[in-house]
Amino acid sequence: MPFVNTQMAGLHFAMPDVCLTPIPTPAGPVPTPIPYPNTAIPNTAIPSQVKVLVLAMPAHNLGTVVPMSNGDNGGLNMNPMSGMVMGPTRHLMGSVKTLFGGMPVTKMLSPTGQNGMSPGAFGASLAPSQIKLMVLS
Repeated sequence: MPFVNTQMAGLHFAMPDVCLTPIPTPAGPVPTPIPYPNTAIPNTAIPSQVKVLVLAMPAHNLGTVVPMSNGDNGGLNMNPMSGMVMGPTRHLMGSVKTLFGGMPVTKMLSPTGQNGMSPGAFGASLAPSQIKLMVLS
């Protein structure tokens, strides 16, 4: 179901988020690429509009950014693609017909780019933040 993303609870999930992790060896730590799950919580997002409210919370559009994702904390040598650990998350695609605050609204199952503005992992909104308003386009 394409429920609209809002500032309430929910979950953005991406896998794999490959980060270089130091593995101890007799010659010293060796940076090894290891895949991690990456999650972001929409209720920590910075909304780009506050005029459209769903269940008294701002609805999210393509301008909304979650400032920090989590799960790849062990990859101390960063993600090779984004150069970050615990980087920001944003939606990559929204509705083609519904605009909130002048930008396309995002919805459940929309693709996300996580761990950096140049994404290090690609995922989706997997858990709804509300179950009242749906956008079908």
